Amino acid sequence: MRQRRSLAAGLTVGLLMVAAPAAGKGGEVGGEGDTYNLTNGWAGVTHLSMSYGRDADTVYVGNWNGRGTDTLAVRRGATYHFRNSLSGGPADRVVTYGRSGDVVLMGDWDGDGVDTPVVRRGSEYHVKNSLRGGDADRVVRYGRADDVVIVGDWDGDGRDTLGVRRGSEYHLKNDIAGGDADVVVNYGRAGDEVLVGNWDGRRGDSLGVRRGAEFHVKNTISGGAADIVMAYGRESDAVLVGDWDGDGRDTIGLRSTRAVEATRPVDNMREYDERMIEMINAERAARGIAPVRAVPELRPAAVRHSQWMARQGRIQHASWDTISSDARAVGCTASSEHIVRTWQRGTPPDPRDAMDWYMGSQVHRTGILNPAYRYVATGSVEAGNYAYNTQRFARTC
Repeated sequence: MRQRRSLAAGLTVGLLMVAAPAAGKGGEVGGEGDTYNLTNGWAGVTHLSMSYGRDADTVYVGNWNGRGTDTLAVRRGATYHFRNSLSGGPADRVVTYGRSGDVVLMGDWDGDGVDTPVVRRGSEYHVKNSLRGGDADRVVRYGRADDVVIVGDWDGDGRDTLGVRRGSEYHLKNDIAGGDADVVVNYGRAGDEVLVGNWDGRRGDSLGVRRGAEFHVKNTISGGAADIVMAYGRESDAVLVGDWDGDGRDTIGLRSTRAVEATRPVDNMREYDERMIEMINAERAARGIAPVRAVPELRPAAVRHSQWMARQGRIQHASWDTISSDARAVGCTASSEHIVRTWQRGTPPDPRDAMDWYMGSQVHRTGILNPAYRYVATGSVEAGNYAYNTQRFARTC
């Protein structure tokens, strides 16, 4: 929830309560319910489902301890309960600040990595740079009382500022001050629910919108077509935006009265492999990388290696000679092999477990996202409580 002070010609921050809906970083999370479904990618699947707080709590998202991962806070009147992990249980910190009727936004206003509140009272904003009570560190006046205000790091300097939304026009300012906007951009439609996040892990936040149950996000502050489109959840779910796994990229969460079904375990290992390729391509598509094409003729070689690992009970790569000859036998040029063993805990195998491990490893993530790797075969076997997976990538076939 790193956001930003962005205003145009006297923008007025407190407008989260009026006009077209605004969601995403910095603002109060809408809806109700104590169930939160979080996704760490753009494949439309839930990675974590958790319960926190009460159905009617006012909820915010932010990085409350500066450790790089966004978590939740609930507000009850003028008291804020901050939790530093994505789990239920008591708050890690409880702070009383401002008044119970205040309109509040959260952001990293001073660039120290910790999100803190700004209180809006009319067109006056009381900025606090720490999670404790007492006087504001800075008081600033902004803009119009009918503006919709969003929060984001628009220039990538690590400090959140404010932005004004007027229909489909966004006035973004790179410091907390009055005056003209630094950037004015048209994006989406006037009735869209707007989102703000750092979708690609690069410099600064940009915009997105939700239409029904479909999310359209843009990796640059500009008009034009979305860079990522994902269907997820129900239109009635409230949206959260945050960096749930600390990888520097913001993704979507939903607040609901029920859990969103996570990736469904598969019925057989062929389905496991097919779904894994879908996940590989979802990760590539989220970053604008062309999809890999499945090579069915190469899958038996990948399966053979997974069978060998299962018999040996260990994880070990095939020799490069074997990998190369297996690829040549079906007319391909080999490029790399990925292997993993996941513990299924006595449950049906789920390819999401393997993909989460691969994407959490720098070397494997780099391979999966390598644009030069244009073909793939995956071969997996189940043995006891384990699933063994082999990925074989090729440059040409």
